[in-house]
This record gives sequence, C-alpha cells and structure tokens, in this order.
Amino acid sequence: MGQERLKIYANEAARDRRVERQVDLARPTEKWAEVTPGGPPYRLLWCRITDGAPGNPPDERYYGDEVRPTGVDASGHVTWEAVPDGLRQIVVHNMAEAVPKTHLVPTDTIVRVEERLDRRGPPEMVYLAEVGIAGAERLARIVSYASGAYTVQPVRREGGGFVDEGDPIAGVPNLGELWDDEAGYLAGPSQFDRYVRIFTTPAGWTILLHPPRMV
Repeated sequence: MGQERLKIYANEAARDRRVERQVDLARPTEKWAEVTPGGPPYRLLWCRITDGAPGNPPDERYYGDEVRPTGVDASGHVTWEAVPDGLRQIVVHNMAEAVPKTHLVPTDTIVRVEERLDRRGPPEMVYLAEVGIAGAERLARIVSYASGAYTVQPVRREGGGFVDEGDPIAGVPNLGELWDDEAGYLAGPSQFDRYVRIFTTPAGWTILLHPPRMV
C-alpha cells in the first residue's frame, strides 16, 4: 500500500511540474495573467543593474538584465551569468529610492526583483527591488520650527538612548503637512523630544510625516 501511495504522489508531482513548465513557457505571450494588487509577485528573479538610467535626471529607475547564479569562485563569491532568453534592459524600480530619487545603486549590482502586474491601461509587468541606500535616510530630533521649515539635529542610537551626530540641519520641510493648520505640528509640545526620519532628495533633506487628523 505504501508503494502504491508513493507512486501516486510521484505521478501527481510530475504532472504539477509539467504544468509549471507550461505556464513558464507561456509567460511572454500570456503577459496579462491575473495577479491581485496585494497578492504575491508573479515571480521573483535576479537582475544585474546595467549602465544607463531611464529617467533624466536619474531617479529610482534603473535598467537591469536577468541573471542567475552559476556557482562559487575560488574566493567564495557567487558567480553569475545571463539567463538564456532572459529579460534584457527592463526598468527596475528601487522602492528604497522612490522618495529621495538618489539613484545610488552602483552598476553591476545584483538585486532581487519582484515581477508584478501593473493594472494600468493597458496593464503591463513592473519590476520592483528594495536596495537600501546608505546616507539617504537619517534619524533626527526636532529642534525648532520657523518660516515653513524645521531645524533638526541628526542623532544616532547609542546604549540606551540617542546622541547628537553632526551639525543641526536648518530649512527641512515636512511634505506631509498638507493643510495650513498642520504647519509646524512636529515642533510641540516643547517638553517632549520629537524624533523623525529625514530623507535626502535632489532639493535637500525633507520629512515625510503626515499629521494624525481627527474626523
């Protein structure tokens, strides 16, 4: 009985694998497969960031070629090769730079990419990565507010609290303050320290924190 059960499961597994191969082969022509907005990606892939940028000036978008690991070299590093008939020069969006648009991912960097369906008209596949950018985000303490912008003191966590790191930065706007009555809300109450994350943009440092609103 055990052998018969094993045989049945093996046949089912082989049949499932054939279906997977058929779906994969059909991917270029069946590009509009249903994918719910909040569901899993259509597939995951590795891409090598190539030279050039779709945006002018450069932003969070990069060109990338699909690659796969081939093994480990003598130094213990993973080696890569282009995927035969793989994707070439696709536009990869680095979501970590969607706001600052710093475009700091070096050429030849290998990144993990999610292939997802964008439901615009007509729908098309989009490719999303999440590559952290050192220096593009900092933690800071609110010092004061004046003339539509904040002065902040960058800090770092050390031991059980925060210590100042570098000079204060003046003229930092909070782009989350959409209404006149929200302006400067991060500056109070004065008896409490307010800590926020600041992000670098082509125009300088900014805060992206929307005030809680009562309905």
